[in-house]
Amino acid sequence: MPLRSGSPDRRRHERGTATSEPSRTHLTSMIVGTFREMPGLSLHANQAARLFGLQQSTCAVVLDDLVAQGKLRRTPDGQFVRAELDSPRMAAAMYSAGRHEHGITRRGH
Repeated sequence: MPLRSGSPDRRRHERGTATSEPSRTHLTSMIVGTFREMPGLSLHANQAARLFGLQQSTCAVVLDDLVAQGKLRRTPDGQFVRAELDSPRMAAAMYSAGRHEHGITRRGH
């Protein structure tokens, strides 16, 4: 049964099989989009495979490709995170946004 967006309803297929996995382009877009929508997202490969409904081997290949492309990076403990968060400017922006969101400001400002 197609969804409104025109993509097939993957809930009715067995997860993690070659026939149920979307194209490489779709996977890349879906994974990068998820990390972009949730800037603090940090996943181990097995967690990402479960989240995206993929075979662990397929997910590992796509995640490694995204690291090689500079879209994701791997932390020392093996988690995958958005690469832009590694830049000092991005970290400062996220820190500042969090401080303003919670009403935290420096004294005298």
